[in-house]
Amino acid sequence: MWKYVLRKWKKYRYRFVPWIALHLKDRTVRSIPKGGKDKLVSDGEIKRTLIEFFTSLEGHTAGTRRQDVIYMDNLQAMWKTLGFKVERQTSSLSSGGTGVFVTDGHVPKHTVVSMYPGAVYLPGDPLLIQSLGNPFIFRCIDGVLLDGNDKKLSKFVFRSCSGRDRVGPYPVCDNSWLTPYPLNPLAVGQYVNNRSHDISANVAYQEFDIPEDFPFHLRQYIPNVFYRPSVHDEYMDTLGKRLVRVVVLVSVRPIQTGEELFSSYFTVIN
Repeated sequence: MWKYVLRKWKKYRYRFVPWIALHLKDRTVRSIPKGGKDKLVSDGEIKRTLIEFFTSLEGHTAGTRRQDVIYMDNLQAMWKTLGFKVERQTSSLSSGGTGVFVTDGHVPKHTVVSMYPGAVYLPGDPLLIQSLGNPFIFRCIDGVLLDGNDKKLSKFVFRSCSGRDRVGPYPVCDNSWLTPYPLNPLAVGQYVNNRSHDISANVAYQEFDIPEDFPFHLRQYIPNVFYRPSVHDEYMDTLGKRLVRVVVLVSVRPIQTGEELFSSYFTVIN
């Protein structure tokens, strides 16, 4: 019992603000200026990559084939389009649980290598109950939160919100990341582990708002949905359309086949 609790704590502590504050001095952090955008690649490059990759998935997701079969086809599409595959496997860290690995190909520097899925909570949205014991809460620079937990209440909330926001028969997001076989294989970023003392980070988080001109038929592969119903707020564009918040993981150096992805959970805004 206590071993189980300790194992859970070792993962959860990196999202627990008081613990972070006490141990920040012992960690290597990414530092950005206040009001900065913390961008390794341009928004245009992220948009181009997502459109190119999502387009390659279109021919595989139709029909009545089993989801695990479609997933394998989509992994192959990832390799053909992006030049690599990423998959969840047991972490190389003794207390890492599940991690994410490059299982084939080569990831160049400054390449979108994964996406952080989950429900998007704006400042003021209720997240207390979902956050208890939840190691998958990601905080954006502007206070927006993503809940990347694929179990329990978080899973129920995402499924509910994804059904609410359908446009007729057309989904506007992907909830297959809640299963072992995500139709968008990039949607595994919540399982990327924090770097260790001996292993430096090879990916970094970057926020991106899906623009209104993003092809509508490709939104079915976006693994994020707002918790709050669509009402006017500060996250609207000039035409009054809400911009969908996503977080991608971008490589900070070349990554080879067999390497596990490691990020830095600590980003300091000066």
